[in-house]
Amino acid sequence: MTTQPLDLWDDAIRRHDRQVYLSVLALGLPPERAREITQAAWTRLVEQHRSGTLDRIELPGLAIRQARFLAFNDLARSRTEKRVLAAVPDPPEAPDTERVVGDRQEIARVLAALATCSPTARKVFRLIYATPGGTAATAAAELGLSLQRIRQILCETRRHLRRALAEETP
Repeated sequence: MTTQPLDLWDDAIRRHDRQVYLSVLALGLPPERAREITQAAWTRLVEQHRSGTLDRIELPGLAIRQARFLAFNDLARSRTEKRVLAAVPDPPEAPDTERVVGDRQEIARVLAALATCSPTARKVFRLIYATPGGTAATAAAELGLSLQRIRQILCETRRHLRRALAEETP
């Protein structure tokens, strides 16, 4: 009775599969992926044997080389995918509608409270907070007031705005 080629492969896989699997696992692949690659290596070897493209079959060396070749290709593909994904930024998160509405309402309350301040207080506030590089010293120079008076006006204006925000916050 002659042994079929498939039976020979079944026997070879039973004897050498663990060695092949461990050689792939040693490369740092997760166990599930190492198992898939090992199975793919055995499948390729059986197909190559059937098609007559294998000159010599030296096991487990041939299976280990085939599995490691597939594993290295898989690792290189994974690294490339990670680099590509890292180079593409995540899309910006859409702003939360409630937060946007809340921010707008808060700005409206600040502007309404600012409108109840004196014209000088509004001007000081604008010169410091709405002007790029605005400082109390530049506001004092522009308005012809002392630095101490500008700081006092600014302090009173901020206190007024804080109170207005605290009163209207639910």
